[in-house]
Amino acid sequence: MLNYSNKTIAFVINSLEGGGAERVICNLLRTMQNNFTANGCKVYLILLDALPEEQQCPNYVEKVTLDANGKLISSYRQLSHWVKMNKPDLLVSFLTRSNLISTLIGNRQNIPSIISERVNTSSHFATARTGFISKFMIRMIYPEATSVVPVSQGVMQDLVDNYSVPKEKCTVMYNAYDQNTLFEKSQAPTNDLPKKPYLIGIGRLVPNKNFSLLIKAFAKSTSSRDLVILGQGPELTGLKTLAKELGIETKVHLLGFRENPYPYLANADYLVSASNAEGFPNGIAEAMCLGKPVVATNCQSGPAEILTGDNNTQTDSFLTAEHGILCKVNDVDALEGAMSAMEEGNVVELYQKKSERRAKDFSYEHMQRCFSDITDKVFLERRK
Repeated sequence: MLNYSNKTIAFVINSLEGGGAERVICNLLRTMQNNFTANGCKVYLILLDALPEEQQCPNYVEKVTLDANGKLISSYRQLSHWVKMNKPDLLVSFLTRSNLISTLIGNRQNIPSIISERVNTSSHFATARTGFISKFMIRMIYPEATSVVPVSQGVMQDLVDNYSVPKEKCTVMYNAYDQNTLFEKSQAPTNDLPKKPYLIGIGRLVPNKNFSLLIKAFAKSTSSRDLVILGQGPELTGLKTLAKELGIETKVHLLGFRENPYPYLANADYLVSASNAEGFPNGIAEAMCLGKPVVATNCQSGPAEILTGDNNTQTDSFLTAEHGILCKVNDVDALEGAMSAMEEGNVVELYQKKSERRAKDFSYEHMQRCFSDITDKVFLERRK
């Protein structure tokens, strides 16, 4: 491992609003603290937008807040000025806007850039009105980054196949989870814990998460369990109406958003994810860290990779895979079949053990080693 002494590293992200990428960058900074501080490495966290912060930046990191107001050009100008004044040895960025400008600035000012892609780019921008512009810019700029860090094999494959990112520049780094903390949070008292037994779905109530599919599949199933859904979003009223129309309103419990969802997850028999697209499904990994079996749609990208070890796994209907049960995307019968397969005999108990084993691949130690290897490679290349 290379020495970080006399290095200055600037991490860049849009903001610290609540979200998966924001949580991951703060966790990465905490994970790397001993590596950085033991060698006198100066670390900055640059926030492009002045927005309310939901995530906590570690104290050893010097936080700098710009005021780009979500605008790409303003972000470029302000970050370019900061980089010119402070001359960091490395730029590390998360999320599309930060990745685009960090790559451009790094190339212009001869500073290596490591960019981290957190979503499946093609799926993420598929329906946005300005999606074609974003995809064009990604195709032009991402290949020029020094190193690209996708969150999953599926995200990497999308970047390589559709955005001309050289595969040799890519290193997959999974999100990491503190299993002890998750367990502690799962033991917190709650006053509205549903009556057992139940299965659970968690996420924002938006079309991409496809909770309507989950409710329809649940209605077709013969499950004796109830269905609990945690999350808030524009589809809440429609999902309640759907459950009523299907005659299962007494078995479907839409409880809204919970800041601490883990007691509800820990007391569920298993998790179901019906998403149409993911980057790396945190909910699935967190469920496995708590020993929960998982049923998931085979969407791009992440579920197949987690449950089978192979992102290219194909499913005509459903598959009882090594670490969970995978089913076809947006297919009511396939999801119902997968749920029924999970509820046969002792399958739930079997997949509890499999989830616990798989969760070891999402440790902070694994993330630390991976990120250290990436930065080592970048700095070694600079020496040549």
